Amino acid sequence: MTLAGNLRQVALPEVLWSIESGQQTGRLLLERGQLRAEIYFAGGQWLLAERSGDATPFAYHLAHAGLIDAEQFQMATGVPLAHAGMMPDVQAARMLISARVLTQEQLRQWALSDAIGLLGVVLAWPDGDFIFDEGTPVPQGRIVLPLPVTPMLAQAMRAVRGAPPPPHEVAPLAPDLVIDFAEMDAHADGTIHVTREQWRLLTMVDGQMPLWGIAQALQAPEPVILRLAGELAAMGILVIVGSVTPAGMESFA
Repeated sequence: MTLAGNLRQVALPEVLWSIESGQQTGRLLLERGQLRAEIYFAGGQWLLAERSGDATPFAYHLAHAGLIDAEQFQMATGVPLAHAGMMPDVQAARMLISARVLTQEQLRQWALSDAIGLLGVVLAWPDGDFIFDEGTPVPQGRIVLPLPVTPMLAQAMRAVRGAPPPPHEVAPLAPDLVIDFAEMDAHADGTIHVTREQWRLLTMVDGQMPLWGIAQALQAPEPVILRLAGELAAMGILVIVGSVTPAGMESFA
C-alpha cells in the first residue's frame, strides 16, 4: 500500500506510527516549498535523516555540538577538520571512536538529539507533502544508528508544546525496577498509540513484578523489555514505583 499524502490530512505522528508499527523499510520524503527532509527506516526504526541544502560535513556537526574540536579530529583521522567533507561519515566516526575521542554513546545521543530537533521542525509545519518509498536504501558512507520512533516523537511533541520532559526520562531502566501505570488526566485531549509489542508488555504491568520477571513471563529478551518499558515511560504511560533486590525484597520510593 502506498503511503503518501499531505500533512493537513494525515498528521506526521500518524505517518511515523504507521511506518513503525508496520516495521517498514525505506525512505520517507517530507516536502514543504523549498524545505525537504529525507528519513530512512529499517524494520520500523529510524536510521538516518537528511535535510535539503545541508551539505555540512558530519564532523562539523560534532564540533558544533562540542563533542570534538579541530585538533582532536586531525589527531584521530590525520585530516584537517576543514577537509572533513572529503571523508565518508562512517569512516570518520570509526576513526574518532577508535582514537577514543568520541564514544558510541555520545554518537547515539547526538543522533537522538538531531532526530528530535528535525521532528520538532516538521511538526510545526502547517502542511506539506509526504511519500514513503519502500525499500529505498540508505546512501553509502552515511552513519546508520537505529532509533525507536515513538519515544523520540513524544519528546519532540512535548518540546513543540513547551513542556519539560518528565523526570522518569532521565535515567535508563534496569531489570530490577518495578513499573506501574502513571496517573493520567481523564480530561486530557489526545490519543495514545502503542505498538503490539508495547501492548504485550502493558498486559503484564501490575506494580509488583520487576522488569526481569516480565521478560521471563513473556519469554522475551530482557533488553527488548527494557527498551519497550523505556519507550512507554517516555510517553508518560508508565512510571517507576520501586525495585526488587536479588533476595526478593521490594524497595519502593
